[in-house]
Amino acid sequence: MNQQTLYNAVLGVARQAGEAIMQVYRRDDHGIQEKADKSPLTEADLAAHEIIKKGLAQLTPKLPQLSEEDTEVPYSSRQHWESFWMIDPLDGTKEFIRRNDEFTVNIALIHNGHPVFGVICLPVSGICYIGGQQMAPVKLIPGQPSQPLQCRPLQQPVKVLASRRHKNDRDLPFLEKVAQQFGPLQIDNYGSSLKMCVIAEGSADLYPRLYPTCEWDTAAAQAILEAAGGMMLSGDDLQPLRYNKPSLLNPDFFALGDPGFPRQLLGAKPST
Repeated sequence: MNQQTLYNAVLGVARQAGEAIMQVYRRDDHGIQEKADKSPLTEADLAAHEIIKKGLAQLTPKLPQLSEEDTEVPYSSRQHWESFWMIDPLDGTKEFIRRNDEFTVNIALIHNGHPVFGVICLPVSGICYIGGQQMAPVKLIPGQPSQPLQCRPLQQPVKVLASRRHKNDRDLPFLEKVAQQFGPLQIDNYGSSLKMCVIAEGSADLYPRLYPTCEWDTAAAQAILEAAGGMMLSGDDLQPLRYNKPSLLNPDFFALGDPGFPRQLLGAKPST
């Protein structure tokens, strides 16, 4: 199976997972449980996880998988993985529970700590984003021709994306610095990995994430955003986010549409 055929097959798996999610979404009872970290878990998360797990195992039986719903692989084992699938079966479970439609299925291929391919599907609309190092990024809308993804040059007013659920006291000082340089900002709220997709399609400029995330939250989005000309930089050293760390936690990060965004505004010094 060549790379293009594989990626299209993975897209099909993501869509199947989305269909399973919608079966639960249409019900009055989502089968909500609480995980050990107090975050919610629904029957849709578990159904999507099983579909993706089986689908990827059939396509690439030799590649390991790491899913939000199955993270018990010790670092002593996974540190030796050269390539593996990073999966968030239902990104935005809280959005799912609140029925605001902004939740996604995320699948990424990681190679040597970097995402090289990603697919993100929105179950409600059927829209999918797909792309990577060996696949031109596109937006797929049911019934329409595929649309190429291309980040836009930084423009004014700068459009900043924010999370619907996670804000903290560090957001405001950062946004004030950006506004001092570029003037009044346009700020829009989105849930899940959809924020990075909006930047990848050239509809926004910046998403600062100054709040904890896990690697499966960002891997697919990073692959697509980078393929579209953007970047996702760690707040620690302004280098691209890396994956398969012992903790599986991301540092603060910035998703940028224009790689020329002034680094001094990001509050960290690039490593040399």
